[in-house]
Amino acid sequence: MQVMLSSPEITCEHCIETIRKTAEATGVTFVSGDPDARTFVVDIGGGEALSALSAALSDAGYPLGEIATGAAATHGALTPDWAPSDYRIERSEVGANVNYDCYCGCDAGFALNRSQADQPVESCCCGNQILVAPDASARIGGKVDDASAYRIDVQTVTMPWGQPMEVALAIPREG
Repeated sequence: MQVMLSSPEITCEHCIETIRKTAEATGVTFVSGDPDARTFVVDIGGGEALSALSAALSDAGYPLGEIATGAAATHGALTPDWAPSDYRIERSEVGANVNYDCYCGCDAGFALNRSQADQPVESCCCGNQILVAPDASARIGGKVDDASAYRIDVQTVTMPWGQPMEVALAIPREG
């Protein structure tokens, strides 16, 4: 089960990396982290794992705290017109990572491998499906289970090597 947790001591990516290492050392799977929101997402098996993680994080200097809500929250709620406001593009060894702040609180994204002609979609814990490719808007509908169950947001980004690329995000429709 994935849960979002927070620590008021998170200030940077180094903090998130320390939390990742601490989580993995306790047998908990680290999913993502957002230093700006002071939150991170982990996949835990139950209450005992959460208790062990909480104790280990406290020992590491990152005691758990409350997650900001309302106007203080960094991430928005799913609305009928929600779309990522900004994609972050970073060069990788095989292409680029295209990340965004999801409404569910995850730092979600796509790992583009330039050696693959047919990129697979990647997904967030909330059900969003993402594809990054020159023709992503035309292809994503054929890559999700039921295209009518999604609203497709398409934006164009520029890759680190200067190529414009479409990012197609299939967002589950409400209800």
